[in-house]
Amino acid sequence: MVADNLRRHSGRQQRAAAQQAMDWVEDYPFASVAVMFGIGVGVGLIVGHTIAEAAGRRMFHHDTLAERLSCQIRDVLRNSLPRAFSGQA
Repeated sequence: MVADNLRRHSGRQQRAAAQQAMDWVEDYPFASVAVMFGIGVGVGLIVGHTIAEAAGRRMFHHDTLAERLSCQIRDVLRNSLPRAFSGQA
C-alpha cells in the first residue's frame, strides 16, 4: 500500500519535472541549446582527459629547459644566501 503510493507519487513528480523542463526549453530555446552544448563540451573534456591519462599520456605542462634552469638557480641562491637576505627570517 505505502509502496504503491510512493511509486505513484514519484511518477507524478517525474512527469511534473519533465513537463517543467520541456516548458523551459520551449520558452528559452537558445539558452537551452547553449546549456546543453556547454554540458556536452565539459563531459567530453573530462572523458577525453580520463582516457588520455589512462593511456599514459600526461596532459599537463612539461617544464622547458629555461624553466628548469631558473628553478635550479633560484634554489641555489635560496640555499646559499644567509637567511637575513633571502627573506626567510
